[in-house]
Amino acid sequence: MSAGDKFFHLADYLTDRLNPILVKETRQALKSRQFIITFMLLLTVAWLISVFGTVWYGPAIEYGSAGRAFFVAYYYVIGFASLFVVPFGSFRSMLNERDHNTYELLSISTLSPRQIVNGKLLSSMVQVFIYYSAIAPFIAFTSLLQGFDLAMVTLFLLAGLLWSFFVSMVALMLSTLSSNRQWQAINTIGMIGLLLWQMSAAFGMSAVGLSESIPFDSEEFWWVLVSLLVGAGSFFLLAQQIAISRLTFESDNRSSGIRIICTLQFWLLWGGVWAYAYRYGMAAVHEDVIAACATMSSIHWLIAGLIFSTEPDHVSRRVRRNVSRLGAIRFLVAPWLPGGRRGLLVLLIHVLMLAIFVRLGSWDLWVQNMVLAAALYVFIYVAIGSAIGRLGQMVTPEFRPAHARVLTILIGALGMIAPYLPAAFGFTRWSNAYSLGEFANPGRTLIIISETAYGSGSHNNATVHGVLLILTAIAGVALLINLKAMFQGFSEMASWKSATAAESSSVYAED
Repeated sequence: MSAGDKFFHLADYLTDRLNPILVKETRQALKSRQFIITFMLLLTVAWLISVFGTVWYGPAIEYGSAGRAFFVAYYYVIGFASLFVVPFGSFRSMLNERDHNTYELLSISTLSPRQIVNGKLLSSMVQVFIYYSAIAPFIAFTSLLQGFDLAMVTLFLLAGLLWSFFVSMVALMLSTLSSNRQWQAINTIGMIGLLLWQMSAAFGMSAVGLSESIPFDSEEFWWVLVSLLVGAGSFFLLAQQIAISRLTFESDNRSSGIRIICTLQFWLLWGGVWAYAYRYGMAAVHEDVIAACATMSSIHWLIAGLIFSTEPDHVSRRVRRNVSRLGAIRFLVAPWLPGGRRGLLVLLIHVLMLAIFVRLGSWDLWVQNMVLAAALYVFIYVAIGSAIGRLGQMVTPEFRPAHARVLTILIGALGMIAPYLPAAFGFTRWSNAYSLGEFANPGRTLIIISETAYGSGSHNNATVHGVLLILTAIAGVALLINLKAMFQGFSEMASWKSATAAESSSVYAED
């Protein structure tokens, strides 16, 4: 064959190997009225900026810093298309599958949920690349002007591209969370507001960065940049896995992937902290940074742990068959398998590791006390939710995990406001001084512990130690209540192994 025939033959081969959802979504998107209107508006607005900007600067365009001003204007134009139009299209693409009753056809096809999610995401990225190619000639025009910084332009264009990937993935994830058509209108309005908020926030941060020089020669700048990329990448994977889990059949394993990614996020965060401490010394890591990281980890595991620990404990045969038959591996990965009892075990492991990490760092006592209190709060409330979920299932099979989560949130809210109710109704006098009766309020208690670092407030270390003793006692009671359930969740895999072996032998006997 000639070179042209070989090229077309290779192109046909690669096209056949592409994700079919990518091909379908890209064809529909490029033929849609939304894409055509957005593309033409992008070109028109960019052309008007070029014409009127050139007229505005006049002769000063040759020696002024017009290059940066033009780039900022073009950047906002491409930002509207890539940060609002494309993510909203990703959000609507999954909802349209349900509106047109085509998702059932996808679910029974040979396509896996991962292929469906990745195909829709890649289709959005194709649109972003087309918008970028449309704005590229105008960016090239700014390179001929004074004030054009190639490194800064490359950084912001790549950052906008990656942020568009991330927002599109989050939009896809949110579209899978709503299966009720009655709520789709409200969800769509909320998605529009969320996209407008994140776009305005991105533009605000970009304006600050574009108005100042970027310190590419600073080592701390690269630490911050890599940390942001790793953090955003981990949440990208989390959003992707949640979307895949929502599209997976209920009888399959929906939980393990999410648990693994949450664990990975925890270890990446504290691995980065210890890597920075190893590079610059332990004194270079300020206590406020450790407190902020511990707070993020606590909130992260409070949400994830409450979801994991309230899952149904029943595990289908499909999931049991896919678990390794090797006893060592089976028990090693047990906490990351589906089930609320194993979900509480995952949480217990990580709150213990959080307290150990800060203890090994030899930071100030107030940091260690604050992290210990946060870890105790997280375990107490999640353990309460896990116990409520199991008790509700014993009472009635209609009790859902969402009920346990809502009740746990209400209990937490009641614990935060209960110490102030006597003063609110006039039974006692209002006082700004902290008392041990406010131990159920995590926000107030953690602030009081942090204030001991500066010697402020009417409290002292004895009060802090009293609160920690109370929290430790309550956490011990919560552990005892859930200890049997966690042990059962860990040990029941031995019965999985025997059941799986019996099923396999019966299949062989039938054959």
